[in-house]
Parts: sequence; structure tokens; C-alpha cells
Amino acid sequence: MNEPKTKRRYGIPVGYVGTADVQALLNKSQATIWRMIHDGRLPKPLRDGRIRIWDRKEMLRWIDNAKFCK
Repeated sequence: MNEPKTKRRYGIPVGYVGTADVQALLNKSQATIWRMIHDGRLPKPLRDGRIRIWDRKEMLRWIDNAKFCK
């Protein structure tokens, strides 16, 4: 049976990004990403089972408005 088209690799739904994607977008390590979440400098992710995801459009908007990127 074919996989539903609403999911992409590693089970991340279309329109969302996972931790590895956020790491690549911000050029930060995984430890730094979790530290930024804990400190409130990065939006908290949603949970989809065992994985943590962010809405892709919201994350890109956040990056555009983030002070550390300017």
C-alpha cells in the first residue's frame, strides 16, 4: 500500500519542518536549538508522536523577524 501524500520522509507532515531542517536554516547545532527553545529565543515545536515539528511558514517568518539574524 502506498504511503499517504500528506507525509514526507521521517514522518514529518508536508508544510512542517523538523529539528534537522531548523538546524540547517539557522546553521546551529541540535544542542543550540534546544537551548534556544528552553531560553525562549526560538518558538516551541509541536509534537507529532515522537517527533517535534514547526510550521514551515511560521518558522521562515520568525527567521525573517529574528534579531540574531540581522
